[in-house]
Amino acid sequence: MEKELLIVSMTTWSKRIGNIPRVLDTIYSQLLLPDKVVLNLAYEEVIPPIVQDYIDRHGIEVYRTEDTKVYKKFLPTLKRYPEACVINVDDDMLYPSTMIEDFWTTHLLYPDNPICGNHSFCRGIFCHCGEASLTKSTYFGHYLDAIDEDLMKNCPSSDSVFSFFAIKAGHPYVPSRGYYGTEYTPTYNASQSWSTNIIGATGIKNTFEYLIDRFGQIPDLYSSYFDSKTSFIVKEICEGHAREVKRDERLETERKVRQTTAYRLGRFLLKPIYLLRRKNK
Repeated sequence: MEKELLIVSMTTWSKRIGNIPRVLDTIYSQLLLPDKVVLNLAYEEVIPPIVQDYIDRHGIEVYRTEDTKVYKKFLPTLKRYPEACVINVDDDMLYPSTMIEDFWTTHLLYPDNPICGNHSFCRGIFCHCGEASLTKSTYFGHYLDAIDEDLMKNCPSSDSVFSFFAIKAGHPYVPSRGYYGTEYTPTYNASQSWSTNIIGATGIKNTFEYLIDRFGQIPDLYSSYFDSKTSFIVKEICEGHAREVKRDERLETERKVRQTTAYRLGRFLLKPIYLLRRKNK
């Protein structure tokens, strides 16, 4: 069986492009390294010399595209590499060294589902791709081709859109084993993130109204989550993402996960691949 290509994909903009070296240092320090790192940038985005030097030294692939805001984080990469596993990362997060390994181990257990950080849930249902996820174009079926200018205008939260499409295509997100969040870089600003995606612009409520009107309802299992007629759902989603998990609780949960038979078996089976990847780097 041919090895799947493993790609890390991200985007940025003028106020955060200086974060790139620091963010990607955490990617190049992973226990399991990606085959390729892709940086999707708007045509008009200017790369500072210090960032360009970092890109050149690490052989990062820069792909120029239309400025589709958050959608260009990994949508262009999914379309250009339809058979690859694409891990999207944010430009204001620092990732633990086990993140890619945890995503990959979970992917081997659930090869037909996109993987999200295990904190990305609402009402017990894992839905959002959030600050990092592992996806393939096949997980969204033909819905990727439906992402057009009208959809992006009405749905500023791309996480919500990909969650909806994954469920519609029959491949809902599942939580990663062992991955429990990130640190923020100094330029992280919540007003540029969740308050915009959920509360500002059209908001997550109107996002789901638009998606359901255009693409139809989803299975009953998820209908309570996506029910755009219940106003409290917006408040609940905001509160769910606003909660911070205490470090001690996070470490204890991670310790329990790493003691499971599935996790240990995954590490054992993947060890030759890890060694080969690091040797090839």
